[in-house]
Amino acid sequence: MINDIYAFSRMLNRLNENELRSLLRVLYMKSALVVKRQEKQGEKVDFADTMQSLFRDLDTPLNLGQLEQQALGEVDKPNEIHITFGDSPLSSLKMGMSTLPDQEKRSFFSMDDDYAVGPLGDLTHRAALQRRHLWLTERMCLNDREAYALHELESLFEFNATIQSFDSKTSIIIWYANNAREKTGLIYAMYLLRNSESPIYLIETSGLYKQLFDRPDVQYDVLHTGEILPEKLLAMWHVCSEQEPLSKQERRQLEQDWLELSVQPGLLRMMENGVIQSLTEDALDEYIMQKVRELTPNWEPGKYIRAARIVGEVIGTSSQHINDAFVEYRLRQLVLQGQLEMDGKPLAMRYYSVRLAER
Repeated sequence: MINDIYAFSRMLNRLNENELRSLLRVLYMKSALVVKRQEKQGEKVDFADTMQSLFRDLDTPLNLGQLEQQALGEVDKPNEIHITFGDSPLSSLKMGMSTLPDQEKRSFFSMDDDYAVGPLGDLTHRAALQRRHLWLTERMCLNDREAYALHELESLFEFNATIQSFDSKTSIIIWYANNAREKTGLIYAMYLLRNSESPIYLIETSGLYKQLFDRPDVQYDVLHTGEILPEKLLAMWHVCSEQEPLSKQERRQLEQDWLELSVQPGLLRMMENGVIQSLTEDALDEYIMQKVRELTPNWEPGKYIRAARIVGEVIGTSSQHINDAFVEYRLRQLVLQGQLEMDGKPLAMRYYSVRLAER
């Protein structure tokens, strides 16, 4: 039995990384449960004794997975899990649904990474995730490359841990627009949920927006879910609240779509006729060059154009929802290829400018 800090320290040193993560999750759930009981029921619970009992028997044969499942069994599970792709749609959705009763019965989760760019592979394995993040951090101008990579690894681990807590009574609602980022995220999420028995519902926001809100005199094409106002997302949820969940066949098809896409060699994914296409990473280069040529006459001869201006023009005029960091990466590649000239330092798009190379 562990009865002092030295025995506890020796035990911690023997735990591997995943066991430590599991232990912290159990600690969080146990502490949250104690606080919740005291707040809602006025029940007197000895917090210190509860925490000590968790650690006291760590030196016995350890089954943290079972311990975690027991802790999950004590926690009130949400009736609904809402999944989005990116922080912007997540924030709008939370705001839109904040007026509904029984807030504690809903949980929200965002898969933040943009799976429309970079290598894929079997991202359920750490080695494939690390290869992907190495590719991204070597090419993208990120404020903190190490923090970015660690954040996405943590995000996936969190999602997998969340999945384990679902039961057949928990409904999963996935929100996505008809763009490469969100549709790629959708099929990846469906693959991660392949063993879940929970009913899964899809809300395709771009098509539903046109159905609900377009008028003869006002029509709007939604490129991504983050563009939609919170109250309109709430209206979409009300419309879809009575729909049927995905059938087993529909779920298997989406899972298969991920398996097929994840082995494609392309590093850029875009939509063509409603289907995700895997393309080479230079597929946008000519479009970027076209925008530079269009902007050049508006500047003095030989003057450089801000990189951020070009990236904004590419994103703002494209019919696709495109990752700005990826566009900026290709802009730098065009400089290295000699098609553009640079002034400044390529630390981020606001630090340098480009112009057409003199032939």
